[in-house]
Amino acid sequence: MNEVKIYTSATCPYCIKAKKLLQMLKLEYSEYNVDNAFDDMCKELSEKYNKQIQTVPQIIINDNYVGGYTDLEAMYKSGKLKELLH
Repeated sequence: MNEVKIYTSATCPYCIKAKKLLQMLKLEYSEYNVDNAFDDMCKELSEKYNKQIQTVPQIIINDNYVGGYTDLEAMYKSGKLKELLH
């Protein structure tokens, strides 16, 4: 089973788009709202994945850093998303 994590904010339109795409792909995900812990999330993910994190959504699939909504969409359209899925 795939482990999909998405870090979101309640008012983020790209977060909504990312969740809709994941739902369309029938991928279950764990959502982490970071409205009250945004700076902590940025620091934690930046250190773990050696990326500069400054926005939401942030999407992790099977412990692979995907990025934001546009990254997820590009991976889906190119077929590379299938490589991350079990």
